[in-house]
Amino acid sequence: MTKLDDLLAKQRQLEESKDSTPVVELTLIEQVQDNSHKIETLRAETEAMRVSTEQEVRRLVYDVYRPKIQQLEGVRDQATHEVQDKYEQVRDRKQKEIEGLQVVINQVKRILDFLMVDTGKDLAIDDDDVKPYRDRAKESLGYLFDDDYLKIKLFIVENDKPKNKFSLIAMGRCLFGEDLLQLSRGYGVPVHTSFGYNIEVVFRDAPSVEELKTWQELPRAGTLFFELKGDYEKVKAEYLDVIAKYTSQDFKELMTDLCGCGYFYTIFESIHRPNETVKCPRCGQAMERVGGV
Repeated sequence: MTKLDDLLAKQRQLEESKDSTPVVELTLIEQVQDNSHKIETLRAETEAMRVSTEQEVRRLVYDVYRPKIQQLEGVRDQATHEVQDKYEQVRDRKQKEIEGLQVVINQVKRILDFLMVDTGKDLAIDDDDVKPYRDRAKESLGYLFDDDYLKIKLFIVENDKPKNKFSLIAMGRCLFGEDLLQLSRGYGVPVHTSFGYNIEVVFRDAPSVEELKTWQELPRAGTLFFELKGDYEKVKAEYLDVIAKYTSQDFKELMTDLCGCGYFYTIFESIHRPNETVKCPRCGQAMERVGGV
């Protein structure tokens, strides 16, 4: 029998003995004294029961059930880890299969991106299109690079800095968009332009135009100028190889929409179709539903 059970038994005996005791009339003073004594007794019994209960709870929690719980947690952790490990092994294997299957899909997507290149786009950089802020001074230094697919022009423009008031900048246009070729686009180029520039770079600020002209002849400048093109030559060679081997008609089964200007959408794009019509983003005409719709 626990201490708690013993206290409960004594309480029942006390209550039974009280029921068999003859009723004695007490004065108000005696009742107050008697009730106060009983209250103290009840409080003491309650406190003793509280202490005993807490002891029993601690025994059950820490001595009886915690070891059992810890054992079950160990079994649980082992089982869940086995399930998770099995999933990860299958997931990794399937991911490798996906990556292997994705190779051809990515190759075709890149071919389609090359076939989408707009060869009719004019890449020429008009000096008047490059406007310094608030009509400040500008001098064109001509083309740094000029071929059919990439043109880069150098300018010296006045900026708003108090000391190094002039900036040597490069502005470039390329037929290959960011999906095919990543080119340099910086921040803080102090000019306004129209759209279509793939390269916007500030090379150097200086107090005078003459200092910038001198700097651009240095080997360091030549290195930076060369780096502007990035992988352009490699991508250009890849493009020429693609258009020599393929036309867009070779992939018509993968197309969902085709425009007379040559622009198309494929099954790889998610196209919004208000009223079942799609306008060509290149020429604005309605596109024809075709192929893999």
